Amino acid sequence: MQVGWFVARVVHDLGDAELTESMRQAAADAYCKAEQGMSDTPYGLSFKMGLWGVGWPLQYQGVAHYFLHKAFPQEVGKDYMLNILNYVLGTNPGSNNQSYATGVGAKSKSAAYGMTRMDYGYVPGGVIVGTALIAPDFPELKEFPFLWQQSEYVLGGGATNFAFLALAANKLLNQ
Repeated sequence: MQVGWFVARVVHDLGDAELTESMRQAAADAYCKAEQGMSDTPYGLSFKMGLWGVGWPLQYQGVAHYFLHKAFPQEVGKDYMLNILNYVLGTNPGSNNQSYATGVGAKSKSAAYGMTRMDYGYVPGGVIVGTALIAPDFPELKEFPFLWQQSEYVLGGGATNFAFLALAANKLLNQ
């Protein structure tokens, strides 16, 4: 899946039936694994928590799933991609279920570590990496004070993928 989604964008235009069928099967296998992992967490996503949150890698996966779904809609469902978007928008671990996109959603980060450093502000549209769940005290689930790595946001990368996912979800849900 790491490079397959790039090829999926043009595979039907290449006119190579063998390549297309091979990609179709690989995409179906990848989505089957994703579906199996959807029961791993209450969010319909498969991931393991570490020192850093998983929001940015998940958003990258969501972009890949969109292009695989677009190329092979019968084999690759849209649910995993939509679950990723829901996770970023606040369906995430703990009682601190705020949106990871600053200024987006009913409950979003209002003090984030990024371009404003830590002046109790944020630039709208930045996306934080998300909850890390550091045991045993889980300090990052508290709204403030917080660990800077939980509230670090970016305007490129994660924010770009978030914006793409929001537009892709709108397109898929309103076709």
